[in-house]
Amino acid sequence: MKIYKNMKNRYNKIQRIFLAGCFLFCSTSIFATQEAKSKITEVMVYPQGAMVKRTANVNVNAGESEIKLPLLTPLLDQKSIQVGIRKGDVSLISVDYDIEVPNKKQISKDANSLTKRSIILRDSIDILQTKNEVLDKERNLLLNSDNIGGNNGFTATTLQGIASYMRKDLNEIITIQYNNQKKIDIYQKELTLNEQKLNLLYDKQMEPKSFLLIKVKAPMGTNCDIDIQYFIENASWMPFYETRITKSDKNLHLIQKAYISQASKENWKDVKLILSQNDPTISNEKPELSKYIIPARRYVNSLYNQPSTTNNSYIKVLGIIRDDKNPLKGVLVTSGDDLKTETDENGYYELLVPQGSHVYYEYANYRSTSCVAEGINSVVKNIKLSESKSFVCNATGNSQFKNYISQNKILVKQNISQSSDMEANIPQMLIRNCNSEITGKNNIPEDGADHEVVVKDMAIEAEYNYFAVPKLSKDVYLIASIPSWKKLDLLDGNVKIFLNNVYMGESFINARQTEDTLKLSIGKDKDLAVERKELKNYSSKNLIKTTNKVERDWQITVKNNKTEAVKITVEDQFPVSTNSDITVELLESSGAEIDYIEGKLIWKLTLNAGEKKELKFSYIVKSKNEYINVE
Repeated sequence: MKIYKNMKNRYNKIQRIFLAGCFLFCSTSIFATQEAKSKITEVMVYPQGAMVKRTANVNVNAGESEIKLPLLTPLLDQKSIQVGIRKGDVSLISVDYDIEVPNKKQISKDANSLTKRSIILRDSIDILQTKNEVLDKERNLLLNSDNIGGNNGFTATTLQGIASYMRKDLNEIITIQYNNQKKIDIYQKELTLNEQKLNLLYDKQMEPKSFLLIKVKAPMGTNCDIDIQYFIENASWMPFYETRITKSDKNLHLIQKAYISQASKENWKDVKLILSQNDPTISNEKPELSKYIIPARRYVNSLYNQPSTTNNSYIKVLGIIRDDKNPLKGVLVTSGDDLKTETDENGYYELLVPQGSHVYYEYANYRSTSCVAEGINSVVKNIKLSESKSFVCNATGNSQFKNYISQNKILVKQNISQSSDMEANIPQMLIRNCNSEITGKNNIPEDGADHEVVVKDMAIEAEYNYFAVPKLSKDVYLIASIPSWKKLDLLDGNVKIFLNNVYMGESFINARQTEDTLKLSIGKDKDLAVERKELKNYSSKNLIKTTNKVERDWQITVKNNKTEAVKITVEDQFPVSTNSDITVELLESSGAEIDYIEGKLIWKLTLNAGEKKELKFSYIVKSKNEYINVE
């Protein structure tokens, strides 16, 4: 007996030690997931795509912790995810990425409420329709009672009473049926509205969101900032300019602006915007010359500036499966031989499948159906099953989902902040700064529309001159010449021109031109007049028919109707021959600068207020041919 008690005490002691050890193990290895909010603080927008930066402030416990950052766009490129930790002695262990429907519980609650009400309405309609059917039989019974009195018949008084009774009974039946039908119509209208609400609930609100599960480790409890960066495709920007010129300001004000648009499924509110000219979709690899084979005229292994592609082969398919009345629990959803799941009590399902694979939906006594899993990251497929025909409803909110999810959650161990040593190790060479930072905070909603932002306002010294080409136009144009414009770091773009706050139209900046001076056409000036007319048009042919000769005399008149002197450049031309049988001789040029190669005449004039000048030029064209046509 004593031995038994000793063994029992020893067993109880071992059991207590074992339980204590299990408790200690569980307390150190199992930890609750902490959910934290993150905010978009900065976005770098590319001509196609954007890099989004989010920041979350988190209190981290000692030891290992798991932090969930929900409500991220479902369109992010998961391979671009970068996570860094600032402020605090915290180590990053891993980052997992997944998709969820954050409002799934609320959708289920609203759907259950609508479904229950629909059941009540259907039952009420069925009861009323059954009552009306019973009343129909009662009415037919009364109307078919032709032989109530038998062969002996009724007296007039008795017959009158029977008729009165039947009339009263029939009127009561008709009234009840009419009221029942009115209720049926009301219930049917509400039932139809409920169905519409249910469809909208599933189609519009079944919008997936990305989330990150970040595991960290800290020696003690602390506060830290977590930075997250990721790339999205559904964004772009395009430059344009405004030029404002006034008499009171000698400088030309060139305002660089940008149209920014994004449809990333998340609003950019009070964010810092950076515009980049880089294209991250194009490979940065140096092009390599490949073997050029003739006479087939083909290249072997040619690679040049191919877009950066990501082969991500898995996608999460999710949605609601229902019949005409209710969500269906236990519907089998399969893809291939080993991927399968079932719907829960709310008809919800989700399944990770290979990109482009077929997904099948099967349920007892219902027609099966299928769909193709196409999209990137996630796709919503709401299914409606019936005994006769089943079909797939693509949720309308899914039309812009473009990214992907890998079969196994990715592991990211990268820091956003790059070491300064990287810059120090770059050889002594200059790479053009392709980024423009927009001052202040900006709001860009995710509506896909163009939103205008100001990039920078530049006060530029410019020289203003007037130009006229009377052969092509009777107008004189004001041109602003901007020297050393390359320092302004401009891009191609349209220019809206305002002169003394009056809109003059649009011009264009060609940032790829090679000239040292950028010229902007401001507009036409009606106070300057120019006219071109022909003075002589003489053609002759010599007697022995060996030469044709054409002579042209032109006069250009320029007048300044302004109250101040102006500088004006006038351009015209004479023909240039590339045929040895045709010769051109310039007879008169009125002191113009002559470009014999291009056949140009340039007069640089200064006209005082009200002054008029006449410019004359003439040329002769000789040809050995029978006929020559000269303007």
